[in-house]
Amino acid sequence: MPIVYVCIAPHGGNLLLPEDDPGPVPECRRAMRQMGKALRAARPDVIAIMTPHGHDAEGAVTVGVTEFGVGEIDGIEITSPTDMDLAAAWAYRGTERGVPVLPLTEAALGGPLPLDWGVTIPLALLSPTPNTLPTVVCCPARDLSVAQLMNWGEALFDAAEETGRRVAVVASADQGHGHASDGPYGYTPASGLHDARMKAALESNNLQSIADWPAGYAKDAMADSYWQTVPLLGLARRVSLTPRVLAYEVDHYFGLLCAEFAIGESRLAQESAKLNPAEEQAMANEGLAAEAGQWPPY
Repeated sequence: MPIVYVCIAPHGGNLLLPEDDPGPVPECRRAMRQMGKALRAARPDVIAIMTPHGHDAEGAVTVGVTEFGVGEIDGIEITSPTDMDLAAAWAYRGTERGVPVLPLTEAALGGPLPLDWGVTIPLALLSPTPNTLPTVVCCPARDLSVAQLMNWGEALFDAAEETGRRVAVVASADQGHGHASDGPYGYTPASGLHDARMKAALESNNLQSIADWPAGYAKDAMADSYWQTVPLLGLARRVSLTPRVLAYEVDHYFGLLCAEFAIGESRLAQESAKLNPAEEQAMANEGLAAEAGQWPPY
């Protein structure tokens, strides 16, 4: 199985507080550390992380293709080598499926990719330095269609299979940002409604339903999660993903949700396993024999 771990991870700064600190979001802090243990236990070769705060390009997914990435927040520095083979394969398979992909390089030869807080904070908790795993960092644009976002997720499965990598997938995502009138974006009831709906979709194992949300729904809720979460629906075409919500809290003005997914065989693989190989081969041979007479002499 090329996909060994999948989660939705928030990236609020208070997540970096010690687990026993009496400060905000204690449940999410505990959940992130639990997710870190689970990720490391899955023994991935690389982390594929989708961030909303990276280098955004209209109508495309940007993918870092520098030798390594570096990020720093609150005195914590993260340095991670880029898995160039997986990055290239993911970009190629995505383009093949109609997803525009823009590679990100540094002007200085050998310079690092600057990692935003949507990458640095999850990595600091899930795969901290000095043992940070190799990564592939991407940022899906918010004007991509649902179909393109899903195709981007499915492309990752093929890229992982093609390169032989064991991949952990992290959708870095904060939820609605309009929970407080004194927050930087003001208050909107749409944020609370969005967060409740996202949480319910996960808890009912119906994440597929978010593909049918009205256009603009996530933007109206000022959410940072939709464009990194929808690719998981495409990934689920190839591997069975059963979600479990570990925590949800509001940190002043924005929502944080931690979830991980149990991974199983895809429905196609499950149905294929029910077939009798001998019977299938016999039917194939019968079909070939019947068609042979239709070919002209060579």
